[in-house]
Amino acid sequence: AGIGDGQVDIGGVVTTPGSDGGGGSGESITSTGVSEGDPRCIYKLQGRCFARGPAKPVPGDPVVVKPITLVDIASFRPDPGIDNMEPNGWMIVGLDTNFYANVGTHVKDGTLLGLPASVRFTPVAWHWAYGDGNSATLATRGNTWAAQGIREFDSTPTSHVYRQPGTYYIDLTIDFSAEYTVAGIPWTRIAGTLPVPANRLVATAGGAKTVLVERECTAHPRGPGC
Repeated sequence: AGIGDGQVDIGGVVTTPGSDGGGGSGESITSTGVSEGDPRCIYKLQGRCFARGPAKPVPGDPVVVKPITLVDIASFRPDPGIDNMEPNGWMIVGLDTNFYANVGTHVKDGTLLGLPASVRFTPVAWHWAYGDGNSATLATRGNTWAAQGIREFDSTPTSHVYRQPGTYYIDLTIDFSAEYTVAGIPWTRIAGTLPVPANRLVATAGGAKTVLVERECTAHPRGPGC
């Protein structure tokens, strides 16, 4: 502490629980001489800015800020997406089966470096494994045929055609990007993506026959092919 004319300057280090005191996964909040507008300034105490960095008891020293990583936000878990298909639970060999996912950007609140924080997760890639040896990595979650304004069994950016009858297990993994904000600082992007598996679908592929009839079966239910 330094006592001047009518004021007291206090400098110190606040160490988060579990910190090893020096640059491990445990971080410290270090008193710095950066200005309030500097992005390293997490919060103010007695008019002084504090920033993340290795433990340094000397206020005003330069601080090398260690970026937050996906490991640091392990306690923040994104909501898994929901995998859907059309038709639901079955497919016709040789025709398109439409897959789509329900998932969007969402925010999880918690504590980061001992401070109140929020992490925003955004889906950025969808990895479908269709169960027949084929897979696809796509930049869209897809949508229903109706929402896209097309007919059933039309091709879509996320559809797949099965060539053989049988039972198939379809898996979807969604990659999320992450951003964090702590103590009111602007949203900051975290390097890398976090893969999160969605639900597994089980569906059966079979054949279909088309029969020409003289009149509609609703009007002539006993006609050939009805």
